[in-house]
Amino acid sequence: MTTKLTYNQFRSAHKGTPQKELSKLWSDYKEGTYSFPAQEEPAAQEESVAEAIDEEEVPIIEDSPKEVKEPSMNELCKEYDKLLNKMEKFSFKFVGDAKQKGEARLKELAELTRPKNYTCSPTDSWKIWFGPTSLCLLINTTKMMGFRVTRGWWQKNYQTTIYVDRELLPNNDVIKREVTKLANSGRYIPRTPVIGVECKLPKGVKDIELRGGQSGDY
Repeated sequence: MTTKLTYNQFRSAHKGTPQKELSKLWSDYKEGTYSFPAQEEPAAQEESVAEAIDEEEVPIIEDSPKEVKEPSMNELCKEYDKLLNKMEKFSFKFVGDAKQKGEARLKELAELTRPKNYTCSPTDSWKIWFGPTSLCLLINTTKMMGFRVTRGWWQKNYQTTIYVDRELLPNNDVIKREVTKLANSGRYIPRTPVIGVECKLPKGVKDIELRGGQSGDY
Protein backbone atom coordinates (compact mmCIF):
# COMPACT_ATOMS: atom_id res chain seq x y z
CA MET A 1 0.00 0.00 0.00
CA THR A 2 1.29 3.45 -0.91
CA THR A 3 1.69 5.76 2.03
CA LYS A 4 -0.42 8.87 1.64
CA LEU A 5 0.86 10.81 4.60
CA THR A 6 4.44 11.74 5.33
CA TYR A 7 5.88 10.91 8.69
CA ASN A 8 5.65 14.56 9.77
CA GLN A 9 1.95 14.66 8.90
CA PHE A 10 1.30 11.32 10.60
CA ARG A 11 3.12 12.49 13.73
CA SER A 12 1.13 15.75 13.76
CA ALA A 13 -2.07 13.72 13.75
CA HIS A 14 -0.88 11.80 16.83
CA LYS A 15 0.44 14.55 19.02
CA GLY A 16 1.12 13.42 22.57
CA THR A 17 1.70 9.79 21.54
CA PRO A 18 4.91 8.31 23.04
CA GLN A 19 7.68 7.84 20.48
CA LYS A 20 7.84 4.07 20.86
CA GLU A 21 4.10 3.69 20.28
CA LEU A 22 4.17 6.22 17.45
CA SER A 23 6.87 4.24 15.66
CA LYS A 24 4.74 1.08 15.82
CA LEU A 25 1.65 2.91 14.55
CA TRP A 26 3.67 4.38 11.70
CA SER A 27 4.88 0.92 10.70
CA ASP A 28 1.30 -0.37 10.72
CA TYR A 29 0.18 2.61 8.67
CA LYS A 30 2.83 2.00 6.03
CA GLU A 31 1.81 -1.68 5.85
CA GLY A 32 -1.85 -0.73 5.44
CA THR A 33 -3.01 -2.35 8.68
CA TYR A 34 -3.75 0.87 10.52
CA SER A 35 -6.83 3.07 10.27
CA PHE A 36 -7.53 6.33 12.03
CA PRO A 37 -9.96 5.86 14.93
CA ALA A 38 -12.97 8.09 15.47
CA GLN A 39 -11.52 10.90 13.41
CA GLU A 40 -11.12 11.61 9.80
CA GLU A 41 -7.76 10.80 8.37
CA PRO A 42 -5.86 14.04 7.73
CA ALA A 43 -5.37 14.93 4.10
CA ALA A 44 -1.94 14.54 2.65
CA GLN A 45 -0.45 17.91 1.82
CA GLU A 46 2.46 18.88 -0.32
CA GLU A 47 5.58 19.49 1.63
CA SER A 48 9.02 20.71 0.83
CA VAL A 49 11.65 18.21 -0.15
CA ALA A 50 13.22 18.50 3.27
CA GLU A 51 9.93 17.86 5.08
CA ALA A 52 8.97 14.97 2.80
CA ILE A 53 11.91 12.85 3.91
CA ASP A 54 10.81 9.89 5.96
CA GLU A 55 12.49 10.79 9.22
CA GLU A 56 12.45 7.28 10.63
CA GLU A 57 14.14 5.89 7.56
CA VAL A 58 16.95 8.44 7.61
CA PRO A 59 19.82 7.16 9.73
CA ILE A 60 20.95 9.43 12.52
CA ILE A 61 24.60 10.31 12.07
CA GLU A 62 26.18 11.02 15.40
CA ASP A 63 29.14 13.32 15.63
CA SER A 64 32.21 11.16 15.73
CA PRO A 65 34.80 12.10 18.33
CA LYS A 66 37.56 14.24 16.92
CA GLU A 67 40.75 12.34 16.35
CA VAL A 68 43.59 13.46 18.55
CA LYS A 69 46.37 14.41 16.19
CA GLU A 70 49.79 13.32 17.30
CA PRO A 71 52.27 16.21 17.36
CA SER A 72 54.84 16.14 14.58
CA MET A 73 58.59 15.87 14.97
CA ASN A 74 58.99 19.59 14.28
CA GLU A 75 56.32 20.51 16.84
CA LEU A 76 57.95 18.40 19.55
CA CYS A 77 61.37 19.84 18.79
CA LYS A 78 60.03 23.39 18.83
CA GLU A 79 58.48 22.71 22.22
CA TYR A 80 61.81 21.36 23.48
CA ASP A 81 63.83 24.42 22.42
CA LYS A 82 61.13 26.83 23.60
CA LEU A 83 60.95 25.23 27.05
CA LEU A 84 64.75 25.00 27.32
CA ASN A 85 65.15 28.69 26.48
CA LYS A 86 62.39 29.63 28.91
CA MET A 87 63.95 27.65 31.75
CA GLU A 88 67.34 29.21 31.12
CA LYS A 89 66.03 32.76 30.70
CA PHE A 90 63.62 32.65 33.63
CA SER A 91 65.50 30.28 35.91
CA PHE A 92 64.19 32.14 38.97
CA LYS A 93 60.71 30.86 38.10
CA PHE A 94 61.80 27.25 37.68
CA VAL A 95 62.59 26.14 41.19
CA GLY A 96 61.39 23.17 43.22
CA ASP A 97 58.51 21.30 41.58
CA ALA A 98 58.45 23.64 38.59
CA LYS A 99 62.07 22.83 37.82
CA GLN A 100 61.52 19.09 38.22
CA LYS A 101 58.48 19.17 35.94
CA GLY A 102 60.36 21.23 33.36
CA GLU A 103 63.35 18.91 33.35
CA ALA A 104 61.09 15.86 33.16
CA ARG A 105 59.30 17.32 30.13
CA LEU A 106 62.60 18.15 28.44
CA LYS A 107 63.77 14.60 28.94
CA GLU A 108 60.50 13.23 27.59
CA LEU A 109 60.65 15.45 24.50
CA ALA A 110 64.27 14.51 23.86
CA GLU A 111 63.46 10.81 24.02
CA LEU A 112 60.45 11.21 21.73
CA THR A 113 62.51 12.96 19.05
CA ARG A 114 65.80 11.06 19.33
CA PRO A 115 66.30 8.13 16.95
CA LYS A 116 66.56 4.97 19.04
CA ASN A 117 69.76 3.88 17.34
CA TYR A 118 71.62 7.11 18.06
CA THR A 119 74.30 7.17 20.76
CA CYS A 120 77.11 9.65 21.26
CA SER A 121 80.69 9.12 22.41
CA PRO A 122 83.18 11.72 23.70
CA THR A 123 85.55 10.90 20.84
CA ASP A 124 83.01 11.43 18.04
CA SER A 125 83.98 13.92 15.34
CA TRP A 126 81.85 17.01 14.72
CA LYS A 127 81.45 19.85 12.27
CA ILE A 128 79.30 22.95 12.27
CA TRP A 129 78.12 25.00 9.33
CA PHE A 130 77.38 28.69 9.90
CA GLY A 131 75.08 30.38 7.41
CA PRO A 132 74.43 34.11 6.96
CA THR A 133 71.59 33.92 9.52
CA SER A 134 71.56 32.67 13.10
CA LEU A 135 70.58 29.19 11.91
CA CYS A 136 73.38 26.62 11.94
CA LEU A 137 73.76 22.92 11.25
CA LEU A 138 75.73 20.83 13.74
CA ILE A 139 76.66 17.34 12.56
CA ASN A 140 78.10 14.39 14.40
CA THR A 141 80.17 13.17 11.45
CA THR A 142 81.04 9.91 13.18
CA LYS A 143 77.39 8.90 13.53
CA MET A 144 76.11 11.19 10.72
CA MET A 145 73.43 12.79 12.89
CA GLY A 146 72.50 16.43 12.33
CA PHE A 147 71.05 18.96 14.78
CA ARG A 148 69.45 22.35 14.26
CA VAL A 149 71.30 24.89 16.39
CA THR A 150 71.73 28.66 16.51
CA ARG A 151 74.77 30.89 16.74
CA GLY A 152 73.67 31.98 20.21
CA TRP A 153 73.42 28.38 21.44
CA TRP A 154 76.82 27.53 19.98
CA GLN A 155 78.56 30.60 21.43
CA LYS A 156 77.07 29.92 24.84
CA ASN A 157 78.03 26.26 25.00
CA TYR A 158 80.90 25.43 22.65
CA GLN A 159 82.55 28.63 21.45
CA THR A 160 85.94 27.65 22.90
CA THR A 161 85.97 23.97 21.97
CA ILE A 162 88.68 22.80 19.55
CA TYR A 163 87.26 19.43 18.57
CA VAL A 164 85.01 20.62 15.75
CA ASP A 165 85.39 21.66 12.11
CA ARG A 166 83.91 25.08 11.43
CA GLU A 167 82.76 26.32 8.05
CA LEU A 168 81.22 29.67 7.20
CA LEU A 169 78.86 29.59 4.22
CA PRO A 170 77.71 32.57 2.12
CA ASN A 171 74.12 31.30 2.03
CA ASN A 172 71.89 28.59 3.48
CA ASP A 173 71.56 26.51 0.29
CA VAL A 174 74.21 23.98 1.28
CA ILE A 175 72.72 23.69 4.76
CA LYS A 176 69.23 23.13 3.34
CA ARG A 177 70.46 20.41 0.99
CA GLU A 178 72.33 18.64 3.77
CA VAL A 179 69.36 18.92 6.14
CA THR A 180 67.10 17.38 3.48
CA LYS A 181 69.52 14.53 2.89
CA LEU A 182 69.91 13.79 6.60
CA ALA A 183 66.17 14.09 7.27
CA ASN A 184 65.30 11.69 4.45
CA SER A 185 67.53 9.08 6.05
CA GLY A 186 66.14 9.72 9.56
CA ARG A 187 69.36 11.34 10.72
CA TYR A 188 68.28 14.88 11.48
CA ILE A 189 66.81 16.27 14.71
CA PRO A 190 65.40 19.81 14.28
CA ARG A 191 66.38 21.01 17.75
CA THR A 192 69.47 21.62 19.83
CA PRO A 193 71.16 18.45 21.13
CA VAL A 194 71.05 17.41 24.77
CA ILE A 195 74.48 18.34 26.10
CA GLY A 196 76.25 15.39 27.70
CA VAL A 197 73.85 12.91 26.09
CA GLU A 198 73.51 13.68 22.39
CA CYS A 199 76.53 15.96 22.14
CA LYS A 200 79.67 15.29 24.17
CA LEU A 201 81.99 17.90 22.79
CA PRO A 202 84.33 19.29 25.46
CA LYS A 203 83.06 22.66 26.68
CA GLY A 204 86.10 23.98 28.48
CA VAL A 205 89.80 23.42 29.18
CA LYS A 206 89.11 20.70 31.74
CA ASP A 207 86.91 18.79 29.33
CA ILE A 208 89.48 19.15 26.56
CA GLU A 209 92.18 17.74 28.83
CA LEU A 210 89.95 14.81 29.75
CA ARG A 211 89.24 14.06 26.13
CA GLY A 212 92.95 14.16 25.32
CA GLY A 213 93.65 11.59 28.06
CA GLN A 214 92.17 8.18 28.73
CA SER A 215 89.30 9.27 30.94
CA GLY A 216 86.58 8.64 28.36
CA ASP A 217 83.23 10.29 29.07
CA TYR A 218 83.06 13.42 31.18
